[in-house]
Amino acid sequence: MVKAVIIVGFVAACGFMGNLKAGELKERIALLEDFRMMILYLKGKINYFREPLTNITEKNKKTDHSKAFSLLSETGAALGEKNDDIGRIWPQKATTIYKSTSLTAEDMEIIKYPGCFLGQTDWQNQQTNFDYLEQRLCEQITQAGQIYTAKGPLYRKIGFFAGGLIAIVFL
Repeated sequence: MVKAVIIVGFVAACGFMGNLKAGELKERIALLEDFRMMILYLKGKINYFREPLTNITEKNKKTDHSKAFSLLSETGAALGEKNDDIGRIWPQKATTIYKSTSLTAEDMEIIKYPGCFLGQTDWQNQQTNFDYLEQRLCEQITQAGQIYTAKGPLYRKIGFFAGGLIAIVFL
């Protein structure tokens, strides 16, 4: 009886680990989509309302449940506190906020990219950079979706398979 419980425990634990790994792939997609929505929001505010970056970040306190909007508001708060360059603040805040996530190095490069052009160039150049960033984000989201579609079920199956192998060893 105890042996059966241990075997079922191993199968369940390994299956759970496979599900966790597949969940990380899905989390990556969600984080990239969230960042894309923040970029679209930011682009719209700058493009249509011609609001300064500091005004946009101050009005954005209500959406702190999102990592991307949290990045925007924390960057705005840091810009208000310090007389520092957004080119330094944005990457620092991005690294801090996204530190323990499942994003790849290339994803982080894209997330840090707005610090290179926000508030530092003219309006037309910013719009060009926003278009480029949107294109890169769409490519990354598509790639992450393909990876999730291919590897997500694989990780789940491997987890349960590994648990089954351990169970066979214990028999």
